[in-house]
Amino acid sequence: MAIDEIVGDSIDRAINIEMRFRVGLPRGVTYPLYEAARTKQKKPLAWLAAKLLKDSIKPGDNVFVITGAGTPPGLPAGETDGPPGAAAIARAIEFGLGGKPILISEERNMPAVIKSTEAAGVAVYDEELFKQRRSCAMAINFPVGDAAGKKAAAALIKKYKPAAMIFIEKVGPNIKGVYHSIMGTPRTPDKIASAYHLADQAKAAGIPTIGIGDGGNEIGCGLIKEAVAEIQPFGKDCGCPCHGGVGTVTECDVLVFAAVSNWGAYGIAAALAGHLGDREILHDEATELRIVQASVDGGAMDGAYSRLIPYVDGTSDKMQAALITMLHQIVENGLKEYDRGF
Repeated sequence: MAIDEIVGDSIDRAINIEMRFRVGLPRGVTYPLYEAARTKQKKPLAWLAAKLLKDSIKPGDNVFVITGAGTPPGLPAGETDGPPGAAAIARAIEFGLGGKPILISEERNMPAVIKSTEAAGVAVYDEELFKQRRSCAMAINFPVGDAAGKKAAAALIKKYKPAAMIFIEKVGPNIKGVYHSIMGTPRTPDKIASAYHLADQAKAAGIPTIGIGDGGNEIGCGLIKEAVAEIQPFGKDCGCPCHGGVGTVTECDVLVFAAVSNWGAYGIAAALAGHLGDREILHDEATELRIVQASVDGGAMDGAYSRLIPYVDGTSDKMQAALITMLHQIVENGLKEYDRGF
């Protein structure tokens, strides 16, 4: 038995509860952008993404999990939104589908990505061990710069032949080819991994892709670029010299929009647990607390406070664990049949 779309809707609602600061970040945008993504794709988003993974990945298949947001000087080793989500997806792919996760990020972000994944119970090994055993992941540093990124994307796809790719809180370029923070701050290409080449080349090769974002500037959100332009305060005009807005043009086959990108990843893991009828595919609360702390131990900072604290986009580690509790209950009850007798 698998969960139905009613359960999928509940998962989507849980991962789209907005908790932004009163001042400092765009408010009131999460649900309108979610609704744009839902209207475009017609089905519950996490449910749809989990189904795509279930249908695409066989035991032993390589799967690219791409993450890493933030640049120096503000977030010199990345932020806590991204690595925990990648850890949850890597665990769900390995535990639920027998896939082999390959973690991809900039070198500066990789300590947080690896520590988060290992806190989730998935060891990260070198290529030799990765090929020899199951229940593990491998990490690959992706170069910064556009030309290097295009070359690296082609080489990685050719070598590892991924069955799917998942992008989590990974910024993509706008219509002018410029990367931005959600507040319109431009990012110089020499500090950013041009991971959009992976998405574009995957599309050309027929490899399924999933994008997870919470603002509109992340890979996958090109699917709703018109809505981002209308809804985000800096959507139409970023305010930098390019004046192209913060929204990316890079699309994925499925876009999961969430209030926090990690939450989108947790929603997919929960939906996959429901599709497969096994709640353990979504990690538990204690594991979530370890994952968040591990990302901080790896140098990732909370993206809202820009501090080395166990928060994610201004929400505490207790909040992350509470969301895991909620998702588990949604899936458990969605799989259960019970007649109370009156």
